[in-house]
Amino acid sequence: MPIAIVNALIVLPPEIGARMTTLRFDARRILSLDQPPQRGDTVLDLSGRALYPGMINAHDHLELNHYPRSKFRPVYPNAHEWGHDFLPKLAEEPYRTLRKKPLEEQCNIGGIKNLRSGVTLVAQHNPLHAPLREAEFPIRVLERYGWAHSLHFEPKIQRSYRRTPRGAVWMIHLAEGTDALAAAELRQLQSLGCLKANTVLIHGVGLSAEDRQAALEAGAGLIWCPSTNYYLLGATGDVREFAAARRLAIGTDSRLTADGDMLDELRAAAKTGQLDVHSLFRAVTTDAARLLRVRDVGALLPNHLPDFFIAPASSDPYAALLTFTPHNIEAVYVGGRLRYQR
Repeated sequence: MPIAIVNALIVLPPEIGARMTTLRFDARRILSLDQPPQRGDTVLDLSGRALYPGMINAHDHLELNHYPRSKFRPVYPNAHEWGHDFLPKLAEEPYRTLRKKPLEEQCNIGGIKNLRSGVTLVAQHNPLHAPLREAEFPIRVLERYGWAHSLHFEPKIQRSYRRTPRGAVWMIHLAEGTDALAAAELRQLQSLGCLKANTVLIHGVGLSAEDRQAALEAGAGLIWCPSTNYYLLGATGDVREFAAARRLAIGTDSRLTADGDMLDELRAAAKTGQLDVHSLFRAVTTDAARLLRVRDVGALLPNHLPDFFIAPASSDPYAALLTFTPHNIEAVYVGGRLRYQR
């Protein structure tokens, strides 16, 4: 049966604005906006509440969120050095015990982390493990994508790129550092023929102004994970040109290196002073959907998927989002179905 939510502040893309109105949906799609309840609708009165589109987390390692935040030096010049430090630790405690958790439990921890912060779609940067494809997994997971870990750890970059499904994005950690190695990676990727319109760079801390221009001219985009960048590298990249081109998304990375969830990541992004609240909102909604080539998500508009969360209403819901913690997320719907309620 259709559900009609009345008297709620519907948070639409910033170019449209937020307004108090009625939103109708069923299990498949948003049926209408601004239309009064129809005969047979279940009516929910959400006076004093706001409906936000489910956020899109463009970069997470969903099976790694049960590990503690970890680093072994104060600052790294390049994330691959952190990788070389970390891998031997998997044979030590607490990592040895934690890695024995069943894969389904590992994945569910990552899914619940995202759900409780208002995220309804995640791009996984690792294989699409079987638990992530289950109908009862807490959130949606991007299904069509290609990926490589990085130039440093991936021996067959070109093969990875060629195997990407037609029309899907190909994602790679790139320029995740402040040293000369990171600064050279964009040109290396370009020389391999893997900097194209479907290329999505992750982190990009070491990208120069020339590199950023080359990436934009190729049609590529960027996923920004500022809390991981500052934790490992003591710096983050300049993302303003990507945001202006509407080719920027935000990712949380996993709890191994990040502040926590998407709400934490938005605050970390805001603290850099690079983007206004509207640009940050787009980077976790409409711009993220466009970058990941996913239709019908990221906005509370007719014929979009009914993915949203409920939070307190305010006079400026875009700015308010940057103050939220999971305590403010009162309920989350995925596919028109209540998946979480505080």
